Amino acid sequence: MVGIGIVGIGGWGKNHVRVLATLKSEGIIDYVGIADISDELLKKMKKMFSIDYATKDLRDLAENDSIDGIIIATPTPLHYEHAKIVLEHDKHVLVEKPLTSSINEAIELMHLAKEKRKIITVGFLLRFSPAILYARDAIKRGVLGNIISISSKRTSLWPNRKLDVEIIRDLAIHDIDLVRFLTDTKPKSVFAIGGSKVHGIIDHSAILFGYEKMDATKLPVLIEASWVTPFKIRRLEITGDKGSAVIELLQHKITIAHENEILTPILKPREPLFEEDKNFALSIAGKEKPLVTVEDGIIALKACEAALESIKLGKLINIDYDKLS
Repeated sequence: MVGIGIVGIGGWGKNHVRVLATLKSEGIIDYVGIADISDELLKKMKKMFSIDYATKDLRDLAENDSIDGIIIATPTPLHYEHAKIVLEHDKHVLVEKPLTSSINEAIELMHLAKEKRKIITVGFLLRFSPAILYARDAIKRGVLGNIISISSKRTSLWPNRKLDVEIIRDLAIHDIDLVRFLTDTKPKSVFAIGGSKVHGIIDHSAILFGYEKMDATKLPVLIEASWVTPFKIRRLEITGDKGSAVIELLQHKITIAHENEILTPILKPREPLFEEDKNFALSIAGKEKPLVTVEDGIIALKACEAALESIKLGKLINIDYDKLS
C-alpha cells in the first residue's frame, strides 16, 4: 500500500486532505500525514478526517517511513524549497501549479527527481476533467477535423486568498497546459497584454499564443484571464474544419456542434482532484503512469514567463525550449 502526506493544509490544501481521506477509506492508500505551521488547522483536519500523522515540520513528514509521496500545497515561493526537501528524503512529490517561481528552479528539481528516480508531477487537475478527456479523444479521432483555433475565458472576481503570483501563472497556466494536452503541441510564440486594476500585480490579461503543430504551421490560441470580472467563467472553445466544441469547466460539460447536429454527451461524473491524487498514488504503486510530467510543468511555466516578458516589453516573444533539459 501507499502512504501520502501533504504540506500546506489551508486554502486549496484542505481539499487534498479530504480527497486523501477518501482514498484511504476506499483502500487506495493506507496512510495519511499532514504538515502545516498552524496548530489550529492541524487539530481541525485531524478531527474531521482520518489522519494518521500530523506535524508542524515538513522534514518530520519527509522522514516518516510510512510516507511514500508528498503533495506540496504551500505558497508558490516555497514550492522549490519544499519539493527539494521531499526529493532529498527519497519521496515522490506532487507540486501544485506553478511548479516553481522560476524555470531554473524547476529544471533543478527535474534533475534531482531523475537522480533520485522519483516521480515529480504537477497539479494540472483539469487534465482529469471528464470533459477534457472526452475532447482529447474526439480530437484524436478527427471528430472536429483539423483544429483551426482555440480560445479560453477564465474570469472571476479577485480571489479571497493571499496571492503569491500574478494571474498568468495562477489561472492562465491551466489553459496553456490544457491546449498542450488536447493537441500535443507546444506554444512557440506569444503576444500578451495585461495590467493591474486592483493591486500592484497583473490581474487581467489577454494572451495570443502560436502553438506549433506537427506540420510546422501555427495554431492560434487566445487565452483571457481576469480577476476583475464579477462573474466566474471557465470556458474553452475549440474550432475545427468539421465541427466545434465548447467545454464548460465549472460543470465539466462538453457540447460538440456539427453542420446538422449539436451533441452534448452524458459523461460519468468524476472529481478532477480525486482523480489527480488517485493517479499520484497509483503511479507511486507502479499501477499507473503520471498523467502530468515534470516536463509538462516546465513547459507551461516557460510559456507563462514568455507571456509576462511580452507584457513587459510590448512585443511578440518567441519561446525557446532548447535549454530546458
